[in-house]
Amino acid sequence: MDNQEVKILQLNNDITHERRRVSTDRLDISFGELINLYKNSELVIRPEYQRLFRWSNKQKTALIESILLSIPIPPIFVSEDGEGIWELIDGLQRVSTFISFFGELQRNISEIEYSFQDEEEEELSPEEEQLRQEKIGNKWILEAGGIIESLEGFNIDTLPTKLKINLKRAVCRVEILRGDSSTSMKYELFKRLNSGGSKLKPQEIRNAIFRGIDTRLNELLLKLSQDPKFQRITNLSSKKKQELYDQELILRFIAFLNNADNVNDNTENYLNDFMERAVSNPDFDYGTYEDQFVEVLDILTNLNNDNLFRNASNLFVPAELEGITIGVAQNIERFRDDENLLRTKIQELKGDADFRKFSGSASNSKSRIRNRLNRVQEIFSS
Repeated sequence: MDNQEVKILQLNNDITHERRRVSTDRLDISFGELINLYKNSELVIRPEYQRLFRWSNKQKTALIESILLSIPIPPIFVSEDGEGIWELIDGLQRVSTFISFFGELQRNISEIEYSFQDEEEEELSPEEEQLRQEKIGNKWILEAGGIIESLEGFNIDTLPTKLKINLKRAVCRVEILRGDSSTSMKYELFKRLNSGGSKLKPQEIRNAIFRGIDTRLNELLLKLSQDPKFQRITNLSSKKKQELYDQELILRFIAFLNNADNVNDNTENYLNDFMERAVSNPDFDYGTYEDQFVEVLDILTNLNNDNLFRNASNLFVPAELEGITIGVAQNIERFRDDENLLRTKIQELKGDADFRKFSGSASNSKSRIRNRLNRVQEIFSS
């Protein structure tokens, strides 16, 4: 067997091996069935962990118009857990738009808070019910379509029955990633398959995948990212928050804390592996990490420096957040009551040539991560 034949054999074996690690399927189901799955909690939508770009009324109308005219729309992607529950991974805005048009969107999906209390125990007047639906974002009113201008002014209550039935019976393609697919393959598929114009970022994909094993780490990342002290000292843009970059920064703190010698891959892969190990470990100590991070936030907030992790050009430097928070956490007794010492160490870190060298554009390789974390420990403990 010559060299080319060996290479071809290896290629075929590799493809066969990787195909066994993924289990996918696709179904064409009606939009009405999607609503039923959602109402029965068999289709889960979690916008608190995903980007929710709220469409304008024009965009929402265009979706309903397209379905009525049988214009093809992109498929949606779901991940199936061990119980057969689907979790929406891509297509969030399309699905929530359709469900809200029919008045079935649950209140926790809406970004708008509303004030009705004890609704289930108290019957609302028609006017109050209409206001409640508007607050949630349900039963919204169509505007003139790009093709069918006469759609203007209709909602689900006034739309002709025939058109309501046509909407419910229209078919949607669902791409399913089965629960027995390998986790690493799921991650790759979500990176490649999400069809929206704005691709999912690494932390969005991690949250989507690993929440199916155990939700506690996702919930901790969300809780800490919403801490006003964290938001103040990071001052991230809305875009970064929508991409869950704030949660990734907290995951880095947890994953890298006291773990310099265990970093065995680049940042993205290491965080993937760490998060999988954490959610698969029933004894993972979430409480200790939370307490450590909250105390670090308290100490850093007391410095009253809103530009703590920004350079001279006012650009956010993630390596500095990583280094400073970990340096404080590893030496918490030294800095708890000594702000002057902490300020000195922070300036030393920011000006350290070795730390800057390991924090540049190629700073995500395993050797640079290790060297950077070790340099942090040397500075903050000396």
